[in-house]
Amino acid sequence: MDFLVLLLGGAVLGLAGVFVRLADTTANLGPFASAFWRMAVAAPFLLAWAAVQWQLQRKARPATSSPAPEQNPQRFSKRAAPPAPLAHWPTWGLALFAAAMFALDLVFFHLAVTWTAVGNATLESNFAPVLITLAFWVITRNAPQPVFLAGLAAALGGAALMIGPNFGHSRALLGDASGLVSAVFYAAYQVGIQQARQRLSTAPLMAIVTLLAAVVLWPFALAEGRMWPTAAIGWVWVLGLALLVQIGGQVVIAYAVRRLNPALSSVGLLVQPAMAVVYAWILLGEALTAGQLLGAGLVLAGIYLARKGM
Repeated sequence: MDFLVLLLGGAVLGLAGVFVRLADTTANLGPFASAFWRMAVAAPFLLAWAAVQWQLQRKARPATSSPAPEQNPQRFSKRAAPPAPLAHWPTWGLALFAAAMFALDLVFFHLAVTWTAVGNATLESNFAPVLITLAFWVITRNAPQPVFLAGLAAALGGAALMIGPNFGHSRALLGDASGLVSAVFYAAYQVGIQQARQRLSTAPLMAIVTLLAAVVLWPFALAEGRMWPTAAIGWVWVLGLALLVQIGGQVVIAYAVRRLNPALSSVGLLVQPAMAVVYAWILLGEALTAGQLLGAGLVLAGIYLARKGM
C-alpha cells in the first residue's frame, strides 16, 4: 500500500515542471520566486495540519503517558537495512539539512525547467537513486552488484541521447546541467527526509521542512527581481505548486517512505519523470525526438537497474 501511495505522489509531482514553466511564460514569475511561493503558500496549511494532529494525539493519550514514537516496521524488503550516515544527527539538524537540500534542489530544478525541456529537466533531476547507490557504495565499501554498473551505463547513455540535441545551444545545455546538479541535492534530501521520518510523523516533519525551505529560498527570490506574478493566472500555477505538488505530492511521498529505504523510494518516483514527459507533451507541446525518447527509456531502465544493484 505504501508503494502505491508513493506512485500516486510521483504522478502528482510530475506536474511541477509544467507549473513552473507556465508561471514563467504566462505571468513572468521567476523560477526562484515560484520555488519560494510553493513553500511559502504550502507552509501555513502544513503547520495547521501539524497543530490539529498534535491536538488530536494529545487528547487521545492519557495525561501521564509519554508520547509514543511512531512505529516503523521497515517492511520494505528482506535486505539488510541501508546505511544511516545521519543517524547520529539531532532531529533539528536532520530537518534543517533536509530543508536546505530540498531548497537547493528546487533552485536548480526550476532553472533547468526554464532553460531546457521539462521532460529533460525532470528525468535529469531523478538521477537520485543512482547517486544514492554510489554514495552508499563509498560509505559501506561494499561494491554493488554488476547489474548496478549496467544500470549506470544505461542511465548515462540515455542522458547523453537526451542532452545531445542541445549541444550548440548554450542555454538548453545549462538547463540540462542544472537538472543533473539538482539530482545531487534531491538525493541528499531523500536521505535526510528518510532519516528524519524515523523520528517525526509526516505532518510536523513536512511543516518544518517546508517552512525552513521557504526561508532558504527567500533571498534567491528577492535577488532574482521577479518576485510577483504580473498576471492573475500566475497565482493559479503557484497554488498548483503549493497545494497539488508540495502538499499533495511531497507530503504523500514523505508519508509513504516510512517503510521504504531511500533507493526504493527513488525507484517508486520513476512515475514522476515518465508523467512529466506526458504532461509536457500534452500541455506545453514539448514532443521529444525518437532519439530522446530512446534516451528517456534508457534513463528509466538505468535507474531501475541501479536500484536492483543496491
